[in-house]
Amino acid sequence: MDFRQYQEASGFANNAEAFLQKDEALNNLPLGILNRCIQNEKQGINAKSAPIFATITDDDQKLVLVLIMTPPFNLGVFGDSSHIKINEAIEHAIANLKEMPLIVGTRHLAGTFAEKWCSDDKIIYETAMEQCILKLTKVNDVPQSPGFIRLATMEDHELLSKWGHDFSFVTETPFTIAEAKEKKKEFIHQESLYVWVDGEPVSMARKARGTSKGMSVNYVYTPKKYEKRGYATSCVSQLSRMLLKEGYEFCTLYTDLSNPTSNSIYKRIGYRPIGDSIVYQFKSI
Repeated sequence: MDFRQYQEASGFANNAEAFLQKDEALNNLPLGILNRCIQNEKQGINAKSAPIFATITDDDQKLVLVLIMTPPFNLGVFGDSSHIKINEAIEHAIANLKEMPLIVGTRHLAGTFAEKWCSDDKIIYETAMEQCILKLTKVNDVPQSPGFIRLATMEDHELLSKWGHDFSFVTETPFTIAEAKEKKKEFIHQESLYVWVDGEPVSMARKARGTSKGMSVNYVYTPKKYEKRGYATSCVSQLSRMLLKEGYEFCTLYTDLSNPTSNSIYKRIGYRPIGDSIVYQFKSI
């Protein structure tokens, strides 16, 4: 087994992108992150903390496992779970990692990774979030709430920063209000954040992590006082429809399996499950 770490996203892409592209929709997370990192390199934008890009190949130089992380986010583990030496590849990866943050991947890969990382009995792991990866190729006709969708602007910054801060506490990585303000400013300047407006902004969603044929939708959030009025359904369905009209073949979305409301919303719109994803966190004992 050969573990190779890369300093630049472009070098990593030369070895890992074709492997991930074999199932572009399922691998929308690593491909989207990789595309963003490559764009940042071209623009001379340096990350605050060094990302992790690594591959593990077998003795025939066939790629078995891919690792990618952009701090402070989770370490993503992606690979060929059917490979006869997948367990050996995971052990080889672990031997070359200094510390383990939260880890995300399919239940099999992430689970095996977590078990082997905790083999010394001094560390335990637990589930932080169980997710489903959804894909949409056609938007169903669903009832639309009063209002319309539009791009978020800096006039919305303060409000959406508060929403973003509140939203982070239902994910596995809460952040401060200052971090929320920075993120929302970035999203607004990127023209990636949208709001549903019914007299005032009542819901939000974002397009993110574009791949060659698809675009992901995330940051779907509606404040509690506006819930159960169909605003999220309207916002996500219209944004998804816009993305398909732009020429993307599909949209993808990660959903928290513990939230039956959002899962039913996405399925009504036309999103269908294509795979599982699980986030594990580690604790010393």
